[in-house]
Amino acid sequence: MSNKYKSSYRCYLIDHHSPMPPVVPLNRHDPGEYRKFFEEAHIDSLMVYCKDHWGNTYYPSNVAGAQMHGGLTCDWIAEIKNILVKDGIEFVAYYCIEYDEGAARQYPQWRVRKADGSPLIRNDTFARWSLCCYQTGYREYCLQQLKEIVANYTPDALFLDIFGSSLCYCENCCSKFTSEFGYNLPVTSEGILIHKTDLLAFLDGNASEFLDMIRETLHAIDPTLAITINFSCHYPAYIRSKLDYQFSEPLLKDNWFSAAYARDTAQGQYPILAPGEASQVYNYSPVNQYLFDLSCIAAQGCRVGMYSGSQHIDGTLDFEEARRLGTVYRELERFHIWLTDRKPVKCIGIVQSDASAGVNLDQFNPDAILRAKLHNPHINAILGAMQLCEKAKLPWQILPDTCITAASLKAYEIVLLPEVYIINDSLRLALEEYVRMGGRIISSVNSGRYGSDAKPLANFSISNLLGTDFIKLNEEYRQNQWSAYLTPLEGEAFDGLLSCTTPPVSEYFAQVQADNAEQLLQFVLPCVQCSDLQWVNWWSPPPGDVTSMPALLQNRFGKGTAFYCAFDLFTMAGTGRYNDLDMLFGNLLKRSGVNPLVCNETSTPTMLRTAFFERENQLIIHQISLLPHICHGESALISGGIVSVDEWRFPVKRARAVYPVEQELTVHRCDGRAKITLPANELQQIICIE
Repeated sequence: MSNKYKSSYRCYLIDHHSPMPPVVPLNRHDPGEYRKFFEEAHIDSLMVYCKDHWGNTYYPSNVAGAQMHGGLTCDWIAEIKNILVKDGIEFVAYYCIEYDEGAARQYPQWRVRKADGSPLIRNDTFARWSLCCYQTGYREYCLQQLKEIVANYTPDALFLDIFGSSLCYCENCCSKFTSEFGYNLPVTSEGILIHKTDLLAFLDGNASEFLDMIRETLHAIDPTLAITINFSCHYPAYIRSKLDYQFSEPLLKDNWFSAAYARDTAQGQYPILAPGEASQVYNYSPVNQYLFDLSCIAAQGCRVGMYSGSQHIDGTLDFEEARRLGTVYRELERFHIWLTDRKPVKCIGIVQSDASAGVNLDQFNPDAILRAKLHNPHINAILGAMQLCEKAKLPWQILPDTCITAASLKAYEIVLLPEVYIINDSLRLALEEYVRMGGRIISSVNSGRYGSDAKPLANFSISNLLGTDFIKLNEEYRQNQWSAYLTPLEGEAFDGLLSCTTPPVSEYFAQVQADNAEQLLQFVLPCVQCSDLQWVNWWSPPPGDVTSMPALLQNRFGKGTAFYCAFDLFTMAGTGRYNDLDMLFGNLLKRSGVNPLVCNETSTPTMLRTAFFERENQLIIHQISLLPHICHGESALISGGIVSVDEWRFPVKRARAVYPVEQELTVHRCDGRAKITLPANELQQIICIE
């Protein structure tokens, strides 16, 4: 049985979606050159194209209609496999599903159709890939080719790209939808948004059904074959659970946040993250930029991969990519021992909800991959929550709601609800028990405001926990951009902008009734509602009258505390357009009495990224400088700040830097906490505390 996916961590894909000659002749393929490239790049896993977006295979397929790339004079997959076997490199077979230009042109009846019957075509900056629907004969076409690949080449793993189900109006899809849901597939933009919950269930169900068929078919040939799909972490949990490991591309701001999200939604599934933006062949970034991008993935606990267009049109390779990638992969190998057998430190939990993914969408993209790339509002809020936690330099984790229990929440100092629109009874009861026993939560404006059908509820499903009742969503000033301003109630002290002015909130806010909750902030309305006839200055009109409408509430619930923000705190943080939200977040952490096991105190939080892990009797701190990312590879020494550890829970006996150089560190003790001053950091460093 091949378990290479459990230990490989330096993967690469030579990305070459190549049309037929004469555009891409591939007339100088040399297996020996490829072997030298792999050695130079220092990879232990290779993704090998078996069928690309053009629908071209790189082996002689016997499936009717299949077309091998016209520039090949040999079975390229067999040639490459021989090299990988000799050198002990994992062989991951790449196969593209929905994008298949060749099949779409040859069999137009297989195309994904728009409501008007025209074909759905990806309209990208460069590419115009046609999509094929696997509710047609294209399904059997793919299955037959996949059977050939697995039977003839016995790959260690299978990677399915462009896998998800796109919205299609072919006869088969329309009939299947009507049969399952009892009404016709909606065709207008308005109808699609009204029925988006059913549409997502239908399309995800199609993908799940096809994945089951692929697994059953291929495991009948090779029961040991590991199977994964691209963008794994953006699929519902019931699809993720069917994968042997999870593979994703970074879709959340940058590799640091994307890797953490992929890691936490893939518990026990050996996640790998592979960025394409880390390299631009022919227009190379400095090596330090490579090192930053890939180290961020490793530091957050994912296996590392990369893809780039390093193949020339004649089949030769651009070796500069191998040299740069090899330099970084060898550096990652130096500290790999500190990336294994560890788990994230628990402090702040950020709730993630598959059910909330379809709520408040303002558009429904028919292309499944674009739906993953263009985030839903819940994911945008999660990103903001991650950014607030990162700037606070506290440990944080994503918590999929399907895994949450009252017992599992006990390990967290505080739990964030970033636009968790749908909070079912199970999650509600877990949150109530957690807070009742002393836990803390921070909830944003719309969390718990929708039912399982994705329709608005009359009140929050967690109104009892929040001590607050919903009245209405105020969008009166949406066109102003800033719908309201914040001000503390008399006697309430806040740091930052709230101490000296009235900072704004975004396009809408909730009007609520405080029942048992204590009001901390209130809204100030703009002095005018912008219109074609009325405005003030060139920007959002300034504050007008102070209202009595609560903006921030604190509710004592049992032994714990629940904060409710009647504005979209987390999404605002994710946009980067609202300043000083980290100060407000810090005030809430202070008011709630959060006492982290470990944290990083620094005066330059936006210049550093810090990850916190633990294993038996050790805390492992991985810190990365953002300067190479911000300054195009340039770096300089910056202070690593201080690591502070609660000695009641973790009595510190020794602290040392273990990478890039070994160095004993001095431990100072103050008020029950151990304080360790970190060395100055140029690129990255790893600290071990015992």
